[in-house]
Amino acid sequence: MNFVMLLWAGVAGAACVIAAVHGASWLLDRRSVANLAFCVVAVAVAGLSITELGMMHSASGAEYGHWLRWFHLPNFFVVVGLVVFVQLQFGSGRAWLAGLIVALRILLLAVNFVVHPNVTFSEISSVRTISFLGEPVSVIASAVVRQPVQWLGTLASALFILYVADALAKAWRQGGRGHRRKVLVICGSILAFVTLAILESQLVVWNVLQMPVVIAPLFLILLGAITYEISRDIAASLRAEREARRMRNELERASRLHTIGQLSGALAHELSQPLTSILANAQAAQSMLQTRSPDVPELLEILADICTADRRAHAIIERTRALMKHSRMELREVPVSAIVRDVLAAVRVDAMKRGIALESSVPEALPHVRADRVQISQVLLNLVINALESFPAETLDERSVRIEAKPVADGLVEVAVVDRGSGIRDDMVARLFDAFETSKPTGLGIGLAVAKMIVRAHGGELRGENNPGRGATFTFTLQAASAELRVAQAPPLAANASPADL
Repeated sequence: MNFVMLLWAGVAGAACVIAAVHGASWLLDRRSVANLAFCVVAVAVAGLSITELGMMHSASGAEYGHWLRWFHLPNFFVVVGLVVFVQLQFGSGRAWLAGLIVALRILLLAVNFVVHPNVTFSEISSVRTISFLGEPVSVIASAVVRQPVQWLGTLASALFILYVADALAKAWRQGGRGHRRKVLVICGSILAFVTLAILESQLVVWNVLQMPVVIAPLFLILLGAITYEISRDIAASLRAEREARRMRNELERASRLHTIGQLSGALAHELSQPLTSILANAQAAQSMLQTRSPDVPELLEILADICTADRRAHAIIERTRALMKHSRMELREVPVSAIVRDVLAAVRVDAMKRGIALESSVPEALPHVRADRVQISQVLLNLVINALESFPAETLDERSVRIEAKPVADGLVEVAVVDRGSGIRDDMVARLFDAFETSKPTGLGIGLAVAKMIVRAHGGELRGENNPGRGATFTFTLQAASAELRVAQAPPLAANASPADL
């Protein structure tokens, strides 16, 4: 295998690698259609390399004409692919000019496969051998250029250069320093290397230069330059995504801490009950042990009560710690009834102080959901707290908050928090889930924004609307863990449960 064959085969291989990279980028993000267009260009450059190699090793004019005919096919996809790529990347190209270029290229390609031997020449009489890069290659010795069709091809090439230059000028005026550097690298590279390729091919066609058509290596340099520039954007996007993810996590944590702050009074009350019980039982045990003959069975009962109260305090602390912890989302199969039970336990004291009845309706056969238990508990807790705080102090009748859950279409489970409070203000409806928008005097305005973000990360949707008459309903959906209905692991919650029952 000679040096020329190795070089052009390497060009084809490198172009295929670049095509694979951009094709994979498009598969990972279907919105990046520019990557797909560039993938097509890279595959076409590999095709140019193969057909150029075929021309350089042709033994006759007929064989050379055959390879040149097929050379026009990848050349068509290179030009059209670059037109589409520039338009998708910058949006600054003139649509009518792009359409004219594509139309001319389609016409030339159609003529190429109708006439013989190809659209460039009406006849290739002979080829001769010259030394190129130290190796013998074939070039055209005698041929007749097909006129005026060849001038049509020259016009299409000139229009392509004009299109890219115009897109460069418009894109240059639209952005800042970073954008201008990107425009200059991409459009400038296309202009430089395409102009060189067109000039070289025209000189060969008109027999001004006795050398083979050398376009593929030039386009490979172009592919490399553009890929490097696009990779900078990808790296910047990854950094921005990591930073956005970090900020989302911090926002979630801030929302959790704010929620815990809202529940601080209720948590203190919950903890005071088991701690008071532990103290009373311990003092009673001390008194009994000071007698000459302590009642051992009674002491054992007191110690059992102490252990029970300790476990209750531990459960309260663990539930609070789970809401405060900063961790990645862990999707597991979770019964909705267990999440509802945790939330009701957390807000029961607050509800009692406000004189609000807590109600729940979770069917026994409700499918489990695939969710992060801590994050979904945070969402439901936030919605319930908002519902509790929506009641005006002077409202005495129908002071209730109800949690409902039911299976819906498309393998989803719907959870709703229904209240009979003051509802959503008209001026807040449009920006209900916007960050830092709140109707509360002491609110941060992040609770609903974080809740919506969490639900969307689970593949569901969160929405809120006013009820007919009074109050509001907030509903979110979660993916069911199984399409089949099953009995929840936790016992079903009784409907119309009052704070005292909980």
